[in-house]
Amino acid sequence: MKQVLALIEKKKQEFAQTPFIKFLQDKSIDPRQRLAWAPAFAPFAMSFKDFNRLILYKEPANNKLQEMINQHTNEDGRHWVWFVQDMKLMGYDYSINFTDILKFLWGKETQKVRQMAYNLFAICSFEDDILMKLTIIESIEATGNVALFEIAQVAKELQQITKQHYSYFGESHYAKETGHIQADMDHLEHFIENIQLTEAQSEKAFTLVEKVFADFTEAMNEMLVFAQKHPYDKLFTTTSSINLRCAT
Repeated sequence: MKQVLALIEKKKQEFAQTPFIKFLQDKSIDPRQRLAWAPAFAPFAMSFKDFNRLILYKEPANNKLQEMINQHTNEDGRHWVWFVQDMKLMGYDYSINFTDILKFLWGKETQKVRQMAYNLFAICSFEDDILMKLTIIESIEATGNVALFEIAQVAKELQQITKQHYSYFGESHYAKETGHIQADMDHLEHFIENIQLTEAQSEKAFTLVEKVFADFTEAMNEMLVFAQKHPYDKLFTTTSSINLRCAT
């Protein structure tokens, strides 16, 4: 797995330079606007519970790797609760027609986010090689480590305005994202690094890493476009000329 992890690290560094990450880092933009994409991320944030519980989790676990994955899913699969809490704190828990919500969540503007979730479900549902699932988990965790760090910095600024604590977008979530699978095991990274893959497994793992990072990059670029078009205080208003500078 050493070469696979090296590729993940390379893609992680590339992901850190994407327009979405640069947008999060731009302190000249109101922090509320830098997080205006958050409601549009709901299709992935909410389906991640099912991905962990229904797709990755297997019981009984018949090997050490599955035990590790099960531990990981027990932690990762609970984060949707924080997302729901933060949506309320960020002021998005207002009255709206159910049909409008459906059209919003399954509309064109969240297509890439949904596709990212669908692809993860499809790949892992029919993947018998647990090492490929481990590769996907490591790739997801690497993207999360980058994005959630930057998102947490924005949440700090937002907290200064609202005096609220944000569990999903804030530092408490980032603290859970180590960049690797989460399991109760000594020398975990060393153990993963020394797993031996066949040449065929390595080639497949490289392809999966590229796919996961490509999907996340496209989805986050979609979220960037959403934040650039929708005022944070008028979510369902679309405009091409939002003032992205900080409020004075």
